[in-house]
Parts: sequence; C-alpha cells; structure tokens
Amino acid sequence: MIGERGGKHQRWGLGVETTIVECEGCGLLFPNPFPFPLEPQKLYGDPEKYFASHDLGHKIQRYRELAREIQSRATTPKPRLLDIGAGRGDFLHAAKLEGFVDPVGLEFADAMIEFARANFSVDLRKDPTDRLVAANEKFDAIVLNAVLEHVYDPDALIRDVASLAKPRAVLYLDLPREPHLLTIVGNRLNRVLGRPGIYNLQPTWPPFHVFGFNPRALTKLLEKHGFSVESVRVHASTRIRSSGTVRDRAKALAGQQINRVANMVGLASNMYVWARFR
Repeated sequence: MIGERGGKHQRWGLGVETTIVECEGCGLLFPNPFPFPLEPQKLYGDPEKYFASHDLGHKIQRYRELAREIQSRATTPKPRLLDIGAGRGDFLHAAKLEGFVDPVGLEFADAMIEFARANFSVDLRKDPTDRLVAANEKFDAIVLNAVLEHVYDPDALIRDVASLAKPRAVLYLDLPREPHLLTIVGNRLNRVLGRPGIYNLQPTWPPFHVFGFNPRALTKLLEKHGFSVESVRVHASTRIRSSGTVRDRAKALAGQQINRVANMVGLASNMYVWARFR
C-alpha cells in the first residue's frame, strides 16, 4: 500500500476515496479494492463535456501526424488499421484524411458512437475485442489511445490485441506514466507533513484512471503477449488547472515548474509507445 487517493485526499475534495497499492515486481499501480462502474454508459455519456478542454482542430492535426507515422512504420503500403476505444471518432476521421481505407474503430459508449457518426461520418463498431478475435479479423496497425489506464483487465485486452495483430503489426499506445515527477514530489511532501494522501492515478472521478503503468510494467505486459517495444517517449503538457484561489494558483504554478523539469529528465506524466508484434 502506498497511500490514499480521492475524496478528502484530493486538493478539491473530488472523487472516490480509495487505497492505492503497488506491485513490488514491476511497479504497476492500482486501487484495492478495485472499483467497477455500475453504469458505464454514464461515464462517457456527454462527448462535448468529456472533451471540453480539448481543441478539436489541433487534435485532428496531431492525429493526422500520428496516422502518417503509422503509415511509415507499417510493413505494407495500405495497412489495415484498428482503433480500440475510438471515443468520438476523431482519430479515425484523421486517418481517413491521410488515406487509410476503411479503418475500424471500436467504442462501447453510445453517445460517442452517435457523435462520431453525426460529426465525422465515421461508423464505429460496438463490438468488443473478443468478438473480432472470434471472427479471426487481423490488422497491420492497432491504436490504444488513452485506453489502457481505464480498462479493468489490461492483460485480457493486450491478449486480444495480440490475437488481432498480423505478423510484424505495429502497436501504438498513449497512456499516463506512473509515477511521474509531480506525483513523486507531492507524495513525499505529504509524507513529510504526515498526510496519507497521494497524487497517483488521477482522476478519481469519471472517467477514472484505474491502472498506473511505468515503462517497465508496460514492457513486461507487452512482451508477455509477443510484442517488443521499439520506442518510449515521455512528455506532457506543463499546464495545470487552478480553482482560482491564491493558494491553488500557487500550487498550480509550482506544479507547472515541476512538469517542465519532468519533461527534461524523462519523468513527465505521459508515455507515447511504439511496439511491434512478433
């Protein structure tokens, strides 16, 4: 056990209070007892609110760059693409703009599927990954963009991803890095002050982060299922929101300075990972 998060341990008093534990073997972080959503559709029921802080135009341009990178890494000139946890379909839209033919997106949230159809003319499939495995579908490139930290069984998901991957298929993952410099500094400060709260696995409210991977833990999981990691880039935005009070603005400013240092020393809060199937 490394500490408590959420509720009275969160700086704005938000989220579910829970205990966080760490695997002594690989450093993976997760809550214990483990939370399961009673109404998962509600977690993603309002795409506009969920992505309120995202600049859609900028995101589409960034996703077009990602699509081009996938094309450059793929072993075939016309790779078949699968986006798992496709959200509102913006990456699939960007991939089509870059010439991908009939890319497949999987999404369980009805509101996200409707948004993708209405705004991007993208038809996402509500099929779970195991249904594609049963149908023996195969792909040259698979994307897990801000997904692995949310699912309750990452091992089962990566097992299915391996079953869906063609030989030498490329896998891209975008996920938080845990711990990162800001959580390390914040946790140590809390220990000095005698507080049980920690900063890992935020947010503790919908849509929740329930697993915290570091490069070692992620590599162990991927290698278990036949993937080899080709590159890991650790970087993140330095921006931290503030509630507007003088005290919280000071905290946010200090956190931004820590994040700048984190980007320089490889301890930032996001990982961008490329892996290859055997």
